[in-house]
Amino acid sequence: MPSTAITVRVPATSANLGAGFDCLGLALDMFASVTVIFSEAEQPPPEDVGEKMVVSAVRHAYQRLGKPMPGVRAVYQVAIPLGRGLGASAVARVAGLLAVNEFERKVFDEQALLDLASELEGHGDNACPALFGGLQVCVLGADGHFVRAPSRFPAEAQIALLIPDHSMPTKEARKALPESYSKADTVHNIGRAALFVAAMASGRLELLAEATDDRVHQRQRAALFPPLFDIFAAARKAGAYAAWLSGAGSSVAAICGEGPARSVANAMLATARAAGYEGRALVTRIAREGATVSRVELVEG
Repeated sequence: MPSTAITVRVPATSANLGAGFDCLGLALDMFASVTVIFSEAEQPPPEDVGEKMVVSAVRHAYQRLGKPMPGVRAVYQVAIPLGRGLGASAVARVAGLLAVNEFERKVFDEQALLDLASELEGHGDNACPALFGGLQVCVLGADGHFVRAPSRFPAEAQIALLIPDHSMPTKEARKALPESYSKADTVHNIGRAALFVAAMASGRLELLAEATDDRVHQRQRAALFPPLFDIFAAARKAGAYAAWLSGAGSSVAAICGEGPARSVANAMLATARAAGYEGRALVTRIAREGATVSRVELVEG
């Protein structure tokens, strides 16, 4: 009997967006293509870390369905680097879940997919924009389900990215955070997370420097990436409205108008290199589209 190969296209993401820790995220116009192959025969366990995450998501979905998992193999066709704060784990997990949903003939609705992906991630800031695209606010509701609301954003905005060669695994980055925060710091971040969404929705991008002024995670994580605030400053000097540590890092994202985006990306890279960190810089946009099943085919073996 032929196997079924399902290819899922998923955007990279940038989460936290400065002060919106664990609740704000946006999709980037950089897509990974992940193929999940379902077969009757049991498959050997994957060795690649990203492919392990895909298979783990498939297993989680079948556990939720209460059904035995078929043989599964996963193949990354375009990889988003792990440990760089670009949502690579969310990409893998969303791909696995959507592949199961397609293979099992749409057994999960949007809410179930959001819950499953966010449970696997631990929060919805990457999972939600990976699934639905755009700029998303996502929180865990009192009923145990994740609640999301998309926000408008300026279509002309560009995102300059610095992607360092060194990784900052999420577990290590979270260890840098304190167990509790002062009332002043909590109020500071609540206001600025709200300001970020309002500024984007109204096109008031000049407010984003204030809106990304975070006290919850970026100062603490700068110990793992010392030139972080110098990179922020270089981005703003080159013309960015604001810059932030993307997810848990190590990537840095800066939001710009169309004119200075390339200069901003190059300025961030030059600042990182001056501090002894290599990497690459690129320019992208906020992706309106989230994850989609792009191809289903029967394959031999």
